[in-house]
Amino acid sequence: MRYLAAMAYEALEPARPTCLYAHHDMEFPSNLEYLERVKERGFAVETVHPFLSYFQLIERGIGFVTLKDAWCVPMLAGTGLLDWLQRQGARSPREGAMFRGMSSSEHNHKLHAGLELYERLDLPTFNPLLEFSKDEILEVIRSRYGLPLNPIYEHMNRTYCIWCYTSDARRQAFSAKHYPDVCSRYYGEIERLLFGSRLIDKAGLATRYKTRDEKLRRHGFVHWRHLKAQDVVGAIKRKLQGDTVACAIRQKAWIQKKHLKSVSGRWAIFGNEVRFWGLSERVTDLLINRMINCLDCGFCMVECFPCKRFDRQTKTLAVESCIQCGKCLQLKFCMGWRHRFWRRIIVEG
Repeated sequence: MRYLAAMAYEALEPARPTCLYAHHDMEFPSNLEYLERVKERGFAVETVHPFLSYFQLIERGIGFVTLKDAWCVPMLAGTGLLDWLQRQGARSPREGAMFRGMSSSEHNHKLHAGLELYERLDLPTFNPLLEFSKDEILEVIRSRYGLPLNPIYEHMNRTYCIWCYTSDARRQAFSAKHYPDVCSRYYGEIERLLFGSRLIDKAGLATRYKTRDEKLRRHGFVHWRHLKAQDVVGAIKRKLQGDTVACAIRQKAWIQKKHLKSVSGRWAIFGNEVRFWGLSERVTDLLINRMINCLDCGFCMVECFPCKRFDRQTKTLAVESCIQCGKCLQLKFCMGWRHRFWRRIIVEG
């Protein structure tokens, strides 16, 4: 955090832009104490918070974090950044920039460039440490900038989150000792989803990979792939006369008109059925998939800053002043569709 801020200030001197630190409920609380020391050194750092906490997202139906398309960075760090940019009057995420602390010790230099577009947030991203090893970074922090290290380095090699599955046994032991309630709840939720539901029995895995020891203690859940057994019927689609398509929604409460504003004038609701006309099936499927899988997480504001925002008081997504530009007619930024654990699908009937 502080090293990246120092590098940015050195590169942009004499300008000292505001730096954002994303803090969420899975971050070590001591990071906030360290942040105060950073501010005392003259750094302009503002703390931002995600729209929803990890456990709130779990309660709304999102799946646990896996190596494939992990949602932790965009949801727990990214939403706070998006919110801050929107409040500053930005019209797009590309008006900001993100600095990430990935080093060569993590081998990410094989997959990332010094400057790239972080597609999950549609955000320009700098990775200034890709060619630095951990030891080189620590030496530069001390000798070049004279900065104190975050005390968390006394216990682990990186400032991981409390639950981070990519860390080692040393970090796991530290977290279990100092934050037992968080760890217990975190692993308990994963055990409930995989073992409590008996879904683990339907996974095409060798028996030795289906044990609690393998999936929980050894973090085998990070390699989980979405199964067809995780799909549940959410809507039944049928074609009517002409170009009309009708979708009967399994629960009327899932019908949210805000997701249909982009095609206003071409739909109507009859009970628990939504009817569309003058639209392709691709578009109607997309609209229904997004609507019935919505987590109200607010993340899709990334595709439409002018018309979408997250209401922190009600903790729901708001869609206002839609101009029907069509940018939202994709599922690229729908976290419900991408990561809902029990994904709701459309079937024909």
